[in-house]
Amino acid sequence: MDKLSSTGLCGWMRFKHLLLLVHLDKRRNMRAAARQMHLSQPAASKMLRDLETHFGFAIFERQPRAMVPTELGAQLVRHAEILLNDIERMVEDVQRMREGGYGRLLIGAIPAAAPEILPAAIASLKQRRPRLSVSIDEQSSDRLLQALEYKQLDLVIGRLTAVNQHNLFDFEPLLEEPLRVVVAHDHPLASQERVELAALCHWPWVLHPPTSPMRQVIEAALADAGIASPDDTIETTSTQTTLQLLLNAPMLAVLPWSVLKRPLASGQYAVLPLTIGKPLDYYGIITRKREPLSSAAAELVAELRRQVASARPGVPHPS
Repeated sequence: MDKLSSTGLCGWMRFKHLLLLVHLDKRRNMRAAARQMHLSQPAASKMLRDLETHFGFAIFERQPRAMVPTELGAQLVRHAEILLNDIERMVEDVQRMREGGYGRLLIGAIPAAAPEILPAAIASLKQRRPRLSVSIDEQSSDRLLQALEYKQLDLVIGRLTAVNQHNLFDFEPLLEEPLRVVVAHDHPLASQERVELAALCHWPWVLHPPTSPMRQVIEAALADAGIASPDDTIETTSTQTTLQLLLNAPMLAVLPWSVLKRPLASGQYAVLPLTIGKPLDYYGIITRKREPLSSAAAELVAELRRQVASARPGVPHPS
């Protein structure tokens, strides 16, 4: 088997080969993938055979009702999608600069970072780069890291969620997050001076998805106390949706202290007098390993460091 080389691959492979891999992975059907690319099915099939011949392994397994990536094929599809996302980003950035803009910065942020340090850092950056387009995607860390890996984001303010992710990303810690149980001000539990963890399971909960670090901390705390996980739950990563749900029904939620300052100041919410779980691990700046940041992203990172250095807020302990 001939050894693969990047030089030989660049001289032979075309963008249409990458597109075929991605479309075929999404549709699992050669006819549908060919139609998406405006090709005949025989032409698309030949492209796949050429790819498999060049790489020396089967990329897709031909099953009766679908075409499924092999183990090696799945890795090839992953890289194809990353390359296509990179190309799409290049085209967008160049077009923006042709039209007089100054590029685009795509940021992923967990909910705790959105109201805390990120707005001030972005405001400072925009003072220096007023024509820079900034986009913020607020989700849980696991979803943001997938987008970062696939080059749909420039950097993430969040947490690593798996032990092997240090192979893909660099992580710089910023702040840790204590968690608090919050309810609407008129919830029956809000007026109690003492609340036991077991009592919370009799109420509906609003929680992050099971894959999020916050949910895992909550589940671990319940397991340590020998308490079953609540079965009356609503799952969302949106802080605003969570807070609105609390006002409309006698529910409870677990949220980082950093996102509760303004809601508590409004008088519409109350924090229950108990601690649930340990503080979340530090969240921080996550970037792709061995890949230099754009000048705008590097400026934002520097500004985030300044914000953290100048404002490390104290966190009241639940009484």
